[in-house]
Parts: sequence; structure tokens; C-alpha cells
Amino acid sequence: MKIIVIGAGKVGGILIEQLAQEGHQIVAIERNEKKLIELQNSLDILCLSGNAVDRNLLIEAGAGTADLVIAATDSDEVNMICCLLARKLGAHHTIARVRKPELADEIGVFSEDMGLSMTINPELYAAQEIFSVLRFPGLMSVEPFRHGLFEIVEFRLAEDGPVTSMTLQELAVKYNSKALVCAIRRNGSTMIPDGSATLRKGDVISFAAEPKEAEHFLKLCGIISRMPRHILIIGAGTIAYYLIRMMHGIGMKPVVIEKDPVKAEAFNQAAPEVLVLNADGTNRDVLDEEGLDTAEAFISLTGTDEVNILMGMYAQREGVPKVVTKISRNSMLDLIDADEVGSIVCPRDIVTSRVISYVRAAKSAGSSNVETVYRISERTAEALEFIVKEKHDDLTGIPLRDLKFRDGILICAILRNRSVIIPRGNDTIEQGDHVIISTTLKQLTDLSMILQ
Repeated sequence: MKIIVIGAGKVGGILIEQLAQEGHQIVAIERNEKKLIELQNSLDILCLSGNAVDRNLLIEAGAGTADLVIAATDSDEVNMICCLLARKLGAHHTIARVRKPELADEIGVFSEDMGLSMTINPELYAAQEIFSVLRFPGLMSVEPFRHGLFEIVEFRLAEDGPVTSMTLQELAVKYNSKALVCAIRRNGSTMIPDGSATLRKGDVISFAAEPKEAEHFLKLCGIISRMPRHILIIGAGTIAYYLIRMMHGIGMKPVVIEKDPVKAEAFNQAAPEVLVLNADGTNRDVLDEEGLDTAEAFISLTGTDEVNILMGMYAQREGVPKVVTKISRNSMLDLIDADEVGSIVCPRDIVTSRVISYVRAAKSAGSSNVETVYRISERTAEALEFIVKEKHDDLTGIPLRDLKFRDGILICAILRNRSVIIPRGNDTIEQGDHVIISTTLKQLTDLSMILQ
């Protein structure tokens, strides 16, 4: 696909890199010459310097024949205008980064008029993920499918118990568990398990289930659902604002600590129902005064990865049951152990997954398109949702036990008419189904690619 990416900052830069690696023809537009030079030195792409609101520059970039234009500058308004211009010139699809709550809340009203195919909001996505993992203190991530009908949950198995004393097949029979373990990360390697696999203490486990069944499986693993009440949030940014709104909806009232007095005052004006302290959240005395020793959750959302990592480590060492650490740079993820900082939330990773999901779906010329893609098992495997738009002679209507799947493939669930089917050998894939698979294979763009 021919894709134009406007803005090569934190979000745009990682999108350019990932989309180029997927083999797309990329054109980057960026006003910062230094960033353009870095891109040209590292990737085989066309780079143009200038303001993308300039119609002539978009024409030079080839917007009239582009399959997709992604506007990811720091300005929401510029992004929307760029997408509008691109559509007027003939671009097939457009994606705009829209972050401001006042715009994001109303985007549905005017997105169609502006020709937006999709909007991306890294801060909102991050807040949604944090809110999900707060449900269970032991969770690393929760990825919802079909508006929460189905989930893929990731956690680290901390203790030996019933789940470590039998195979996955025996576990399902004895405890009537309808959760399906779809990936196991152990000693630095990831496997897609079958029924004969066993779980071990220390494993990072990704499993798929309906929300109630997920809770049942987590209880077997010693993790009990309980929304925390005493919560400390360090950093009064956009992620914190979105998160506060979600918490307020269920009666939670966390404490937000912000060092910058201007940001603290602005946040207090935007969320007057929340206690906002203008103080240094890295100061031990401040944390002690706000009751870190009794906190049930600690969330570090400052604008500096190093600060977030150190704060996450400190909260973990102090025994806070649930610690969430925001990390923006992928390079930092390879330098730390997730055990040291609790659950890691990377807004750019979430955005990349969603955009690549959209691109794969748009690219696929087959009858089974990728609807959603999530990275699981510490980003070493993927969970993909396919839509079966047409019948396949070699796939649909055939019992799963009679299909020959490639190694590294597991059917996690079949979603049909608002119902969830945990697949067994007699089940079949039918036209109209949403099929969720987990895999260690890369660049699957069509459901037929899961077969040998």
C-alpha cells in the first residue's frame, strides 16, 4: 500500500518504522529537518520537508493516489485539516491523531463530514488499558474484543496451585474452565500451547475468555477481582484526565500529584471532583504523607520514562499491590524487567497495533480480513481477529479437528451473532464469523494463511 505519514514525532515515527517493515511504500512529511535525515538514514522511504497543510506539498507526496494518509502531528486541528485535504485530493483512507478531550468527545459528530476513516488517541487508549488492568491487581494487560464481549488477558503466574498440577486439558475438565490459554512466555521464549501443556510458576500467561469466565480462571490462578480504592497517580497529563473520568464513573476518587503548578491548577479546573496536589511525586516524604504504605494502586504517568521507571520500581519495592508504569520509548522496554515496574503501558505500542490492524484489513484482498490485532506475551506473539466475509471450500463448514493448521497457530474463539464459542474439535468456522487466533507467526493478512 502507498501510505503517507504526516509528522515523524513519537507516534508518527514509530508508525513509519513499523509500516515500512511491513513492506508498504511510505512517504513521510515532517517540518523538522533533523528527524527527516534520521529517517532517510535508517529507512528506504521518501521524505519531504514542509507543512502538510500546504496543498501543493500533499500533491507532491502523491495524496491523490495514496491508499492511506495518516496525520500524526502534535496539533489535532492540523491533523484533521490534512486529512480533509487528502480526501479532497483523492486519498482512499485517512487517519487523524486527535488527543484533546474536547475534540475527541465530539469526533463522531464531524468525522464523516471530514472524511476521516479512523481517529487515533494514544492517551485515551492508554487510560482504557490502565483502567482494565486495575480490575485485577495481578494482571499485566486486558485486551477487549467486540466491545468487551471477549477478552485476552495477560498475567504472570506468581504461585503454585491447581493450575500448575495438571495439563490444560485436565484443568478444563476438572474445573469446567472455558478459558483458553493461547500463549505462554517462559524463560525468554514463547509457545502456543496445546491441551498437553502445563503451566509453571513464573510463566507469563495469555488466555482468552468471556469476562465472567476470565474471572473464574484468574481465581484458579490465585488472582481475585477487586477494584482498588486508595490510588495514587503521579502526573496530571491527558492520560490521567481520561483515566479520572473512567474512575469517577464508578465512584473512585484517586489522588493526583503534579509537580508543575500550572498543570496542577489546569487539571484541578478540568476535574474539580478530584484531589490534585501540587507537589513533587518523586519525594518520599510526599508519598509517605499521602499514604503510599496503604495505597492499593500506584500509577506513574509523568512525561519522562526514566522517572516513571524509577517510581514504578520504588512502589513495587514498597509492596503496593498494583503498579502501572507508562513507558513511551520502545528502546526502554528492552532495558528493564517487567517484574520490577508492574504493568507497563506503552501508548505508542497500542496505537501501532490498532493502525497496523486497520492497514492489514484495508490491504487484504481476500474474503477474510484482519479486524483487530494485539501484541501479547510481552510483544512476542499476536492475537488477531479475522472476519469471514465469504465461504472458503478448504476452511468454512469443516470441523476444526479435520483442518491442518500451521505450527504456531491456535484458534482462541469464534464470535457468532453476539455469542462466544470456545472452539472444540466439532466446531466449524462459518461465513460471518469473527475468528480470533493467537500466533507467533508474523504478517498474517488472511485467515486462509493459518492452514498448512
